Amino acid sequence: MPPWLDVSPGGHLVTTAVVCAASQTVTGAWPLTAAIAAGGFAIDVDHMVDYVIFERARALTPGAFLRHYVEGRARRAVLLLHSYELLALLGLMAWWTQAVVLLGYLVGALMHLALDLVFNGRLTPHSITAFYSFAYRAAHRFDARRLLGHPRLAPAGGFWTAFFRGGALATDATPHAARARTALSPLA
Repeated sequence: MPPWLDVSPGGHLVTTAVVCAASQTVTGAWPLTAAIAAGGFAIDVDHMVDYVIFERARALTPGAFLRHYVEGRARRAVLLLHSYELLALLGLMAWWTQAVVLLGYLVGALMHLALDLVFNGRLTPHSITAFYSFAYRAAHRFDARRLLGHPRLAPAGGFWTAFFRGGALATDATPHAARARTALSPLA
């Protein structure tokens, strides 16, 4: 699997750009293409909301934010936009209103969630399928550790490496000292 396709901001950006290019080529409809982009990539704005409001993080640089997630430091996982319930509601609204823009958002969001399910499932010992239910997360008080377990994640490296490769499980072959050094190095 190409590293840029892994679930990461960069992976979502690349896959969304490909789908948006196809949409624009086939339909020529900019509103539809923009809606797909919102669902495929901008959906991750809920991570920023969680980071600032629920994690109470004050390091508001892109590097600090990215490191927080790819190194598995999140304590809360509210992620309102990453939920089956919201997508079902939006699906009903799209069907009822026949709104092409809403349908485009759903296409992007479903693609995003499908990638998350496949790739995030490799990083947790718990059910990744259940995790994307808002009700399931609420029942677990949005506690990321209870929901996702305690995977040992390897430090991501520099900013662009983390952006395009995301988090990875630490292996026993990765020396502890090297993991610690990389974890302490700032993301560029």
